[in-house]
Amino acid sequence: MPVKRLNIELPVEQYEFLRQEAEARKTTISQLLRDLIDHRKKSSTKAAKRNYAKDPFFQRKGSFDGPADLAARHDSYLYGRK
Repeated sequence: MPVKRLNIELPVEQYEFLRQEAEARKTTISQLLRDLIDHRKKSSTKAAKRNYAKDPFFQRKGSFDGPADLAARHDSYLYGRK
């Protein structure tokens, strides 16, 4: 997998937190950050799927008749936007 090197500045408290956390987990700060990002990505995906299921657009099934301007104003009909 290609990688990208990142150089960041952190307040001392944040750096110390990361250093202590990595030490407690017997890993590196870099690996700790990669693990945190992977965990966040998985959480975001699960939340997006939950929100997707609640979206009125995706709750509609099949085709239906509607107003002549439905294609142009679908957001206002689905979400109440003007």
